[in-house]
Amino acid sequence: MSLFSRREASPIPSTNFSVIDSHTTASGDVETDGALRVDGRLEGSILKADLVVVGEGASVVGDVTAREVIVGGAVTGNIFASQRTELQSNGIVAGDIRSAAILVQEGGVVQGRLYIHPISGPMDGRTGEQESPRLSPALSGKSA
Repeated sequence: MSLFSRREASPIPSTNFSVIDSHTTASGDVETDGALRVDGRLEGSILKADLVVVGEGASVVGDVTAREVIVGGAVTGNIFASQRTELQSNGIVAGDIRSAAILVQEGGVVQGRLYIHPISGPMDGRTGEQESPRLSPALSGKSA
């Protein structure tokens, strides 16, 4: 796999998924072991999911925690993705993103900080902080 090769978009699985459609506004937190697609408005956090897709024109007001997050609409809150976050050209995130890989397409907007962590690294829960961060000697100002 080339460093700059385009990865195909993750399709929503044909089973074990939930949808909040474009005519729905939901309030409250959501948890699922499968995929969740939001095409309407969710006022609450997504506490656990495998894949979360926030469709174009959709909005989530709350934090999102999942293995993979794809944003084509708006998220007002922090994103915690254990593997990958993709911000599409119409996507807006007003909050921090913590993920192992972050892709921001041209036109995507992040109003917050980006934190990239290793997939296999030990994580401190939702903070995304490494248990023992280490800087190279050149960055820390110390000689090796």
